[in-house]
Formats: sequence, C-alpha cells, structure tokens
Amino acid sequence: MNRKTTNRIVAIFNIISIASFYLFSSSASYLMSSVMSGENGGKLIYNSFIIETLLNNIQIILPLLYCGIGTINIICAIQNKDNKKICFWQLVFGGYYLWTGLGILILLTNIDETVVEWIEMIIFSIIPIILAIINLILIKRHKPRVIQIISYIAVIILSILSLLKIINIYWQIIAVVMQLLYIHFQDKNIQESTPRKVVNIILYYVLQLILSVGFFVLVLSSLLITKVNEVQWENGLNELYNNITTLNGSKNKELYIPVEKNYKYGFIDENGKEKISCQYDRVTYFNEIEINNSTYYIALAKKDNKFYIISKSNNSIELNSALERYMQTIYSNFGESMTSTLNKKGNYRLAYLQSFEFLLKVFTKNEVSLNHQTVEKLDTNFINLTEKDSKYYYKSKNYSMMIEPYNNVDYDDDYFDENENYYVEDYYDEAENNYYLSSTNTKYNVTITKSNGEQTFSTVYLPGLNEYDATLDIFTNGYIQFENEEQTCYGWYDSDGNQMTIPNIYTIKDIKDNKVILQLNNTEDDNYDKLYYFIIDLTGNTLLQTTAIDIYDNMYLVKNDNNKMVLIDNDLNVISNEYDRILTTTQMDISSNYCSYIDE
Repeated sequence: MNRKTTNRIVAIFNIISIASFYLFSSSASYLMSSVMSGENGGKLIYNSFIIETLLNNIQIILPLLYCGIGTINIICAIQNKDNKKICFWQLVFGGYYLWTGLGILILLTNIDETVVEWIEMIIFSIIPIILAIINLILIKRHKPRVIQIISYIAVIILSILSLLKIINIYWQIIAVVMQLLYIHFQDKNIQESTPRKVVNIILYYVLQLILSVGFFVLVLSSLLITKVNEVQWENGLNELYNNITTLNGSKNKELYIPVEKNYKYGFIDENGKEKISCQYDRVTYFNEIEINNSTYYIALAKKDNKFYIISKSNNSIELNSALERYMQTIYSNFGESMTSTLNKKGNYRLAYLQSFEFLLKVFTKNEVSLNHQTVEKLDTNFINLTEKDSKYYYKSKNYSMMIEPYNNVDYDDDYFDENENYYVEDYYDEAENNYYLSSTNTKYNVTITKSNGEQTFSTVYLPGLNEYDATLDIFTNGYIQFENEEQTCYGWYDSDGNQMTIPNIYTIKDIKDNKVILQLNNTEDDNYDKLYYFIIDLTGNTLLQTTAIDIYDNMYLVKNDNNKMVLIDNDLNVISNEYDRILTTTQMDISSNYCSYIDE
C-alpha cells in the first residue's frame, strides 16, 4: 500500500467524494428552498429518477456512503503504518467521514446534543492535537522537512481554535490536501505482495470507485438531465399559460370555498350553493393568477392520480409531459412531509389543502403572481379616543365616557425594572422604543355620562384599550367590552352606556346583529364537548349551541347536531349542505378544533 500510485488514487477518490457530497448537498438544499419559496418554479434538479431515489432514501444512503469511504481510508492508513505522515492524514480523513456517517444515524436516534458535541470535540480537537504532538516527536528523529513541522503545528492551532469554537474546521478538506502534499514527497515505495495487490485492487480501486466516482457521476448526470429538461419545462409552462387564458370560467371572480365530503373535495359559493361537486382527491383554493397583465382564477386538483388545472365552471386542463412529471415528483417527495409538518397530531386529513396549495408554486415564474382566495375575516373594529392629562375620552350619540387609569394599581415588584422604568408585562413598541401599560393588566376608573346628565362610575378592566395609539377595540355592533374589578364576569357597554354582564365562564367572541357569540371556558358538565359555543340574543335567550364556530361578515361556519359543518346566515338559517369540512380559511384547514371529529 506504500506505493505512490495507490496512495495518489485514493486521495483523488477522496477529492471526488468531497466534491460529490458538496454538489449534492448544495443542489438538494437549493431544491428544497426553491420549492418552498416558489423561486425558479422549484425545478432545479427535478425530473431526474436518480435524484428522486437519492432524496427519498437520503437518510440511508448518506450514512452508508460516509461510513464506507471512512472505513476504506482507515484501512488505507493502517496499511501505511510505516509512513507516519500519510497514515496520520488518512486516519483524520477516514475518522471524519466515519463519524459523519455515524453522526447522521445518531441524530436520528435523538441522542442528547451535548453528548454529540463532546464526541465531536474529542474526535476533531483533542485527538488531532495528541496525534500531531506524537508525530512531531517522532519526525524529529528523521530530519523532518519544514513542511512537516508546519503542518503538524497548523493542526494543533486549528484544533485548539475548533475546541474554543472560534472556527469551524472542515477536516476532510484539510486532510485530503495534506495527503496530496505528503504523497508528493513520498520516497518510500515498497513492492507489494500479490495477496496485498489483490486486496488493494478490490478495496481501493473497485469499492472506492463505486462509492466516490459512482456517486459523483450519478449526481452530475442528474444535474445535466435537469438542464435538458428545463427547456421542456419552459415550453410546457408557456403552453399551460396560454391554455389558462382560453379556459372557460377562468375569468370568474366569484369566491368559491373548498369543501370535503367522504374524502372527496369540491367547492361551494358564499351563499352555500354547491358549484363543483365533491369529486376530486385533492384541491387547492382558487388562486388569482396574473398572466400578461390579465387576471385569471384557477385551482390545482388531483383525481385518479392525475393533476388538473380547473376553472370555476369545472373546465380543466390535464397536466402532461414535463409538467406532469414535475408534479408527480414534487408531490411524492414533499406531499406527505408537508402534511405532517402542518399536522402534528398525525390526522392526515388535516392540512391536506394547505400542503397541496404549495404545489402551485412550481407553476410561478418571476413575472407571474399568485394569490389564493379565501373568505375574508371580520376586520377588527375600534374607536379613536381623545387623550388629555393621561385620561381618555369618548363620545357617542347617547353617552360620553371618561377613562382614567386606576391610581392604586398593585403590581408585583418582581415585574418592575427600575433601570428601564417599565413593567415586563407592559406593551412595548419596537418602532417607538417605548413602553405602555397593558390594558389587560390595568384597571381603569370609567365614568359614563348619559344624554340626560345621569352619571355612573365603575372600576373595570378594558381588554381592548390601547394606550399607545389611544384606540379602543369594540365589537362588530359598536359595544365596548369590559371585565369587572373582581374579574368574576365579562360584559359590555351597550349603545346607551349601560353595563351588561355575563359570568366569566364565558368569553365573548363578538356581538353582531343583536346576537352575542360566547365561548364556554370551563364546566363540569359531562357533555362539555357538545356545549362549547353559544349564540344568544341580548335578552339572554339561547339561539344556537355548537362545538365549533367561525364568524364572518355575512355568515357563520358551525358544526350541526350531526357533527357536520354547515354555513348559516346572519339570521341563523342553514344555507349549505352538510360537509365533513368547509375550508373557508387556511386556519380552518389546520385547526384540529374543527376537524377532531373526523377520526371518531
């Protein structure tokens, strides 16, 4: 093994392995970021069977490759035991790759990171220092070259810097450079025996060739294949854009809401009328897409393992050729992982739509914008207050209100920073670099003066008060929320300034259309799950109870007695059919509150 030729080939193979790993890692990393961000259509190294295979099995392939090359280099170092200089750097290179391969497997077992850091410290800092010192002692007996002394001193310095975490050492690069340097100065070229020649041919020429050169060729060929396919991608994409502009129904601006029934997807409109029956395996929201300065509305759908671009009249364009291959590849590699990321509980019907939505990004280019259509949530309503002498004033048609911070606010001293002169729970504005009292932790003296001159006084909490910009959040119908001083009940000031209260086992979600939407906070009732939300009138009569609700400008989304989701109008009349899910917003897709019944 001490022949120059053999050592040189092993070093060259090591260089190829480094290049292939860095090439693959950078390509795979860029692929992931480009797919997630929509840049470049997420198409960098796709449409390659080789890359698909590598990505799908990366957690197995990379450790095996690292461990294989590391083991070969360690065996090579043992056979070079008479050549201490080359032996040392082959050990370093082999140790680095072997540890990296084992490290990937270790990370998969969730071992404590502190343990991993200590192991790395020993392998890449302490051991190199010890070996370098030993070699410095040994080479002094044999008239060492200056480069030898410099190299080992450099190892000691770099290892100390790595130990102190000042720099991050890429030992495999350093090791292979030093291998080439010492092979160049190698003067010992012992003739190998026939058995050793056979072992070396199999071990270094065949195995190393397969591992390093083979992997490099696979990655390089995949990238070359991708470059060829980019032409097909661009042609297919341009053809798709042209087809979208002529697709019947693609100019329809009406809002369509995705719904799911019996594991199939369709769409309804805001009035609850079914527009596209539940026939697709997966869909996205309808997206507003700009093509040649014109606006179109399309959705991506999947049915019988085929992908379609559909319009609101349910006319479709089947994706084929390069576009279909890209979609299948991206879906197989990222579809389930995206769903799992968005759905921690493992119910794979959750976040289906949201995870499928990101596939549409592969069709975007720099000049194409894409925005999905969802039901608009109610805007937060607020009123502007007049501030004077640290007091706040508001005047409505029937009454006026004066708000004054309570003088005897009892703060825990542990929450007060004397140097900064603020309470840690107070509101901080980064732009203004200033602190303001948090209304949720501050009591206020409130004076109500009615139009007839009658005055009432109370000390309350005002959750909607923002002292920074002197505004007060209000419910949809204009009522102001408060919590009593004892924090035993919530309530609101009505249009005449009267206080109306409810027990604090309820949270007020909103008051609109003379209806109060309440959320039950706690109860000892065994049927708690069936009594989660209430809609009552202003006299306290219960109009509706449900286990889930979402509030919109002209409708509500609720679960009915059959545990199905329906839309109801502001008069609480059902306006849609029953569905397993109605996906008005992205939050609706990933909210377990609305979909927990699915697995029952």
